[in-house]
Amino acid sequence: MEYVFLNYLKNRKKREEKDLPPIQAALMERNYSIKIKGGLWASAILLVCFFHFIFPVISNAATDITHAKFVIDEKTSFFINNSTWQTPPTGGDTIFVLSTRTKALKFQGISGTENKPVVVINFGGQVNINSPEAWGAITFENCRYIKITGNGDPAVKYGFKLSAKSSGLAFSELSSDCEAGYIHIDHEGFFGIYAKKDYGGNPPVPAPVFANLVIHDCLVENVTEGMYLGETKSPGMEFRHVKIYNNIVKNTRRESIQIANMTEDVKIFNNTLLNAGTANETWQNNNLQIGDNSVALVYNNIIIGAPSYGIISLGMGNIKIKGNYVGLNKGIFTDNRLFSLAESSIDINKNYFYNTTSTEVIRNMNEINQLNITGNFWNANTSFYKNASGNTMNTTLADNLKIAIPALVFTNPENNNYSLTENTPEVFKNMGVQDSFMYDGQIDAKIFAEPHQIVLTPEMIVDEVADGSYWPASYLVDEQNLTPENNLHPVSQVWKPYWNMDKGPYYVYFDLKSEYKITNIFLHDMHNSKNLKVFIGEPGNWELLFTDACEKYNAWKQHPVDVFTRYIRIGMEESVFAGINELIIYGYKTSESPLKSEQNTFLTTGISKKNISAYPDLKINRNPVVNSLEINIPNDCSGTFDIEIFDINGSRKYAQTFSVMGQNILTIDLSSLSFLSGIYLVRYTNRNGIKKTMKFAKNNF
Repeated sequence: MEYVFLNYLKNRKKREEKDLPPIQAALMERNYSIKIKGGLWASAILLVCFFHFIFPVISNAATDITHAKFVIDEKTSFFINNSTWQTPPTGGDTIFVLSTRTKALKFQGISGTENKPVVVINFGGQVNINSPEAWGAITFENCRYIKITGNGDPAVKYGFKLSAKSSGLAFSELSSDCEAGYIHIDHEGFFGIYAKKDYGGNPPVPAPVFANLVIHDCLVENVTEGMYLGETKSPGMEFRHVKIYNNIVKNTRRESIQIANMTEDVKIFNNTLLNAGTANETWQNNNLQIGDNSVALVYNNIIIGAPSYGIISLGMGNIKIKGNYVGLNKGIFTDNRLFSLAESSIDINKNYFYNTTSTEVIRNMNEINQLNITGNFWNANTSFYKNASGNTMNTTLADNLKIAIPALVFTNPENNNYSLTENTPEVFKNMGVQDSFMYDGQIDAKIFAEPHQIVLTPEMIVDEVADGSYWPASYLVDEQNLTPENNLHPVSQVWKPYWNMDKGPYYVYFDLKSEYKITNIFLHDMHNSKNLKVFIGEPGNWELLFTDACEKYNAWKQHPVDVFTRYIRIGMEESVFAGINELIIYGYKTSESPLKSEQNTFLTTGISKKNISAYPDLKINRNPVVNSLEINIPNDCSGTFDIEIFDINGSRKYAQTFSVMGQNILTIDLSSLSFLSGIYLVRYTNRNGIKKTMKFAKNNF
């Protein structure tokens, strides 16, 4: 059997080697070098394995790898474009880069399609490009719908290792819709990963958009800027729908990651950023910088070691920094810049600050955005917060505790294994790079729920206007992509039952199909001076949430709320002149509520958090309120707690700490305070981390 099998292979090689493409020849040469020893049974098993295991593994790397049309070897040109091959690659095609390639590559004008990118993948082992004379090791110039991935060989974690004069991997000029994964960059050049086109702060109008940038599972080390994403000057090319996750960035002379002009849906999560700013250049020695004209959701990252700050936030607002481990740096710095939006908040929540090296953990110089700094923990012998902005009214501080925080221990950093050891406290295990990583929404739901846009559709609308609205209520949801987050304004027809009808009421309601916690409602006002009312509840049982006067022109009107509902109703009672042409809602499903995932949260103080639903008797006794607010405090909620009252726009009007033992009625006198008629939110917070927000109406008549 052994003799027959060997001769079969030799004869097959002779028959086929004349017509083989280079990639197949290399593959067969490797397979023929296998030494077959043993008896008949072993040979039979090997024959089966050869055809049924080796070839299927290869076919996983591409469709019919033995007849690959697009192959790059050492002789292939530096420029890769639509003229490189007789038939240019298009959506769904794969370009194989052989492990023999050592020279730089520049892809020009290569484009896949939205659902089928052109994939660039290594073959035959690691592709090690070391081109000190070239600006970039691998550059994509004016390319779109591209995915470069170094997972072409299961024996190699990072299938591309890149080094060049300036840049390791670059997406330049008007590139868009690009993904990069499993790439190792280690050189003395300036950029690790680069994505932008420079306009010097003066881009064309409208600004070009780089959509859907995804960078994951990369290792970047020893460069000047780990990731330089977006032009520093603003305005510039705008980035939308960005995900940066599961990367290791270490030993950088400046920042680990720097972003700017990222205007919509930006997530930076589960990265491990270590030892930044080694050159210690002023203003260039932080771990993560969120630059001007940017939004960001930053969570589950491990950020350790920098002469200056772990995170510096200069963005426009709508920035959420949650669940990160930030250590051996100055903590967090916030400031405003040209594009800061007063109506967009910066939320810093549930982060762990280990051995902060400054005199305070968070330093604020932002006098524009609202800062909500809650539920954080720190261990250094320092103050927690310093406000140097000159505005004492734009910060909410609550539940920030000084506790013991352990140093994190990595499994094997010498071999770039930055997973956390098994004895790491549970609360930290979902931070940093993950060996078995759940992509995006799965891990979002597992760790915590973040408010996001609930996309409204015409199918959700129930029109209560008799015989239906003259102008369809679907005008309220036909421009859901034009949001206050990206500072865009809807232009379509406003919803009105009919211009000449002047008597109401007229209503529509939205069935969100599931219960949500609603956190923000935005109405786009086209400047008509009659009221629009917004309700929650259910059909037949509605409760007024707020009334918008509709007095602005072409402006987004923000209404922060804290309510649970499946149904939202809007309507006009006195007239039909409320000019609203789009409704945007933010929130998350109650099934994703962080209260559910926070049970048994690790705290060295021994505090455990419970679902507030266990306290149904914590409630407002009489509503509406005239002079006194009465809150029923059950036994389980007695002790020391804080009461805060906010108006419907989120401005805090009252704050007081109480100590109440046993079942009691807490009475707060509102008659001497400046409470106008309207809707208010009262928030209860106790020392065990229990919170509940309730709503009441204040009547001054």
